[in-house]
Amino acid sequence: MSSNTSHGWLHERLGTIVLWALLIGFESAGQIATKVGGDQLGQMDFNLQWLAAVAVNPGVLMAIACYIGAFFVWMLILRRSSLSLAFPLSSLVFVVVLLGSWLGLGEQISLLHWIGVFVIIGGIALLAEGEEA
Repeated sequence: MSSNTSHGWLHERLGTIVLWALLIGFESAGQIATKVGGDQLGQMDFNLQWLAAVAVNPGVLMAIACYIGAFFVWMLILRRSSLSLAFPLSSLVFVVVLLGSWLGLGEQISLLHWIGVFVIIGGIALLAEGEEA
């Protein structure tokens, strides 16, 4: 038995994949929930009435929960990864938010945005390849 098995699956490769999936999921869901919450609130002036509406808005509350979850997952990821690799990898959130806004919110995505997605994915692939070398 290796020393990693005493720490459990979270410290193995599967755990790393699960943590990244959770981070990207929490961050992306938080962004989309913020958009939904903002749309639900509509055009309001920044005042106490607006703050009260924000405090009970389901979209905003979901976003806050997602960001709290993402914070703790991010801390776990950074315990096992260098920030110089982990931070660029977190840009996958841009890809998932774009897909979520297109599929879930019906937003129109331009060709330039799709090209940007492929550039991000290519950059992440280059970083990952460089890390393994």
